[in-house]
Amino acid sequence: MICDHDELAQAVMFFGENGFIAKEMLYTEFEALLDGYVLSHDWQNRQARAVFVEIDARYRIKTAIFFRIDFNAKGEVDASWNVPLRQLTDNALRGPDLGAGPIRLVCASQCPIKYFQAALWDPTLTAAANQLNALKKAATRNRLGIQFRDDPDLDSAAGAGAPANAEQLHRQLSDEIRSEYAKELRNQMALMLKDQRLRNSTLARESEDSIATLKRAHSEQVEEYRAIIEEKNRALSEEQARNLELKDTIDGQAKKIEGLREYFEHKLEKVEGEGTSLVNTLRENHQAEIDAKISAATRELSDLLRMREVELVNRVEEESLLRDEIARLRTQNQLLVSHGGDDILGHMVGAGISFVSYQPGAGHITIPVADITRYMENASAYAAEQCGVSEERYLAWLEHYQAPVCSAIDENGSMCGDNIPRIANPADFHCGDQDRCTAHKDINGNQTLKYAGS
Repeated sequence: MICDHDELAQAVMFFGENGFIAKEMLYTEFEALLDGYVLSHDWQNRQARAVFVEIDARYRIKTAIFFRIDFNAKGEVDASWNVPLRQLTDNALRGPDLGAGPIRLVCASQCPIKYFQAALWDPTLTAAANQLNALKKAATRNRLGIQFRDDPDLDSAAGAGAPANAEQLHRQLSDEIRSEYAKELRNQMALMLKDQRLRNSTLARESEDSIATLKRAHSEQVEEYRAIIEEKNRALSEEQARNLELKDTIDGQAKKIEGLREYFEHKLEKVEGEGTSLVNTLRENHQAEIDAKISAATRELSDLLRMREVELVNRVEEESLLRDEIARLRTQNQLLVSHGGDDILGHMVGAGISFVSYQPGAGHITIPVADITRYMENASAYAAEQCGVSEERYLAWLEHYQAPVCSAIDENGSMCGDNIPRIANPADFHCGDQDRCTAHKDINGNQTLKYAGS
């Protein structure tokens, strides 16, 4: 590739998982990759971290844009990728000095257009693995074979207008050197401050990502423990109800048996003088009747238990049949939608139209074509997925977000209604905690009050 001396050569460099440059290509080759004329088998089904750079005639970096790009199973660039490198270059901010003054830098922590911030990434600036220095070395090595034509307008009148004498020349040179030194010192200080701010913003973004990951894990663990506690409480309530029912049955049988015993004992007292044989016969009849009563009661309870088991099995079979029918209807619906609307949606996406929806908590969501059916079926579930929470938790947060008041209800049926802080992020919201005032919070799930929506 041959460029004029005043042109900037453009290239794209890919970083591997080890943090070093894995591949270099000219921008014209990258455009062929975007158009689908060339495939990249090295990045099949993967997301690559790439850098768009501009290099001057002295092989120094002038511009660096750190962006992400996805590839499908064939090695083609994902059709939804739409990062405007030219527009970002025109609006780039000042970055560190890589040998030719402050470069034009665009990354996740320094993005002039916030809409594309999620498609960018921050370089590593540690002493052991400084990726800006790696780009500088790659430009100097020039493995891409970039060449520049010589400047035809070299200074041919170097000595014209020289001072008349040595003293005047010395004074002029001294003033120029002093002025240039002061200017260079100011520039170096400004670049050091800029580089430090970039490092701080990169570290801050990494810290925010780590904190968000920890908060998400903590939230999921809290929800898991809460679900376990609720399941244990529900099982305990069912066992207690079952025990009470059995106790009532046993008490009833015991009263019947006690009545029979008193009856036969009274009868035995009357015939006690009629002889030992008659007494023995009555005792045997008494015991036989008691055994028969107990057997009848046992059979009755067994029959009831079997009936309950049969009803439970029938209900499970009906639920299974209904689930199969729902799955079949959903599959038919997806087939109808895919055959009827995908072509139109594909033409719309090809024309540059994006599907964006605003959902509370998730903000503006760009919906891929493949997810439109899922979004139309259940927008709240899709928004909950984007926020990283369950649909039930998202709906509970939405009710709190629309009316941030304490939802605790006392035994008289009155809601507390005190104003509480609004939680803006669904991942930070927990039922029974953030939707309660200080007096009614109970994180263990064993509260005596009820929710307003329960």
